[in-house]
Amino acid sequence: MTRYEFALLALAAVGYVVWRDWQRSEEPGAQMPDILDQAENYFYDAADGTLFGGEQDIDMGQASLNRSAFLLTIRTAEGTAGRDGYRTLFGGGLFDSLADHPRQYITRKSNGKPITSSAAGAYQFLIRTWDTLAARLGLPDFSPQSQDAAAIELIREAGALGDVDAGRFAQAVRKVRKIWASMPGAGYGQPERALADLQAAFEAAGGVVYG
Repeated sequence: MTRYEFALLALAAVGYVVWRDWQRSEEPGAQMPDILDQAENYFYDAADGTLFGGEQDIDMGQASLNRSAFLLTIRTAEGTAGRDGYRTLFGGGLFDSLADHPRQYITRKSNGKPITSSAAGAYQFLIRTWDTLAARLGLPDFSPQSQDAAAIELIREAGALGDVDAGRFAQAVRKVRKIWASMPGAGYGQPERALADLQAAFEAAGGVVYG
């Protein structure tokens, strides 16, 4: 490959990243991680020395608690941790039926700019994200159990599930920040929650942080 070809390839990659983040910021809601997200998170694992698992043995009982606590952490960040969180539309309204994603587009103003999103549920799934996950996992409805399973799959796809299980909280948050724009460091120009506040919610829900 010539230097000219390499420069064109690098420019195309940068252009794709800029376009992708712009597209994601245009419709807030849970986003599927793409190959660049996954490659970046793979690099994190290599740099952290956790590519082939954590240093400590994982207690599976605690790992299960950590998963539940991390799901609550996401709901806390997304503002859906309350009683009606699983029935929440973008902007805070509620929908009735949990038979399927409500498939409604809601427009709200953010920083004086109108933004339209189909995000819904406890994890604010976009329609396209939900349809992909529901087909892949065979989810029959939009019940809390189905929503939780879909969120776990997004965490797994981002390469963060092992970090959640092992209590590597900051690493897990860093890996899912491009999925949920409310996570610290997401960089979509939307309100982000502080890492310390989210860790406090994680620990209050029974999660244990090891690193």
